[in-house]
Amino acid sequence: MHFRAYAYSLAATVLLIAMVLVAGFGNCAAETPHADEKSAGWNGTLGFGPMAIAKYTGGQALQILPLPLWSINYDETFYVEVQRVGVYALASDDKKIGLGVAVEPRLGFHASDGPRLSGMATRRDSLEGGITFDWDFDVFAISAAWFTDMTRSSRGSSARLSLYRPLLKNARGEIGLIASADHMSARTANYFFGVKPGEANLLRPGFVAAAGTNLSLGLGGTYRVGAARSKGAIIFGANLGRLARSAARSPIVETDHVRQFYLGYGWAL
Repeated sequence: MHFRAYAYSLAATVLLIAMVLVAGFGNCAAETPHADEKSAGWNGTLGFGPMAIAKYTGGQALQILPLPLWSINYDETFYVEVQRVGVYALASDDKKIGLGVAVEPRLGFHASDGPRLSGMATRRDSLEGGITFDWDFDVFAISAAWFTDMTRSSRGSSARLSLYRPLLKNARGEIGLIASADHMSARTANYFFGVKPGEANLLRPGFVAAAGTNLSLGLGGTYRVGAARSKGAIIFGANLGRLARSAARSPIVETDHVRQFYLGYGWAL
């Protein structure tokens, strides 16, 4: 309950700040007509702060971890986000369309992460990587990716699709919505949600997870504070998701809802 109380407080704070900043964005919308222009070299925000996430995917208990909250890019070619690092190998002249490669983590678990995991073998974290395709239409942007397990933990693969819609954007920062779908292959799903025969007991029957798609919807952004030329920025985000039915039926899953919240402070580049 200790971690959960802090996590929900963090979530409430994120949503409150987002509402306050909406008003702030509106008041400063006319500060500069060239808010979208980017200089050569590094752009974005470097920050640090607490992130509330489940101890394991499908678990009720939340934990708060201090993490780097980065959203930076170099000449819109190499980029680092909170949960993705990538580089574009091919891009259009205006940088609106890009084909590249990227990596993302998929978290595993230990038997101590929840009561339903007692006696289970450790599922190692996986680093998935592969091909990405991004297309920015200005009013929204889409990103598609096909990843495979590079660490040979699950030995599976996944396909990702996301849609980003900026809600407010100006010289102070940006707030946007992101909707995502994460399709896990049968190997990936079974590694993280399956129960092997040797792990089964009266309360936890054996289980083989099939391929399935996780869905999520999130809100996130940055907001510069202080004077117009100030580099300090608030970084915030909240993400709510639902596990694929094939994963949610696993006896180790306590909830099919996935929650993630973060709030930090950083510096605009």
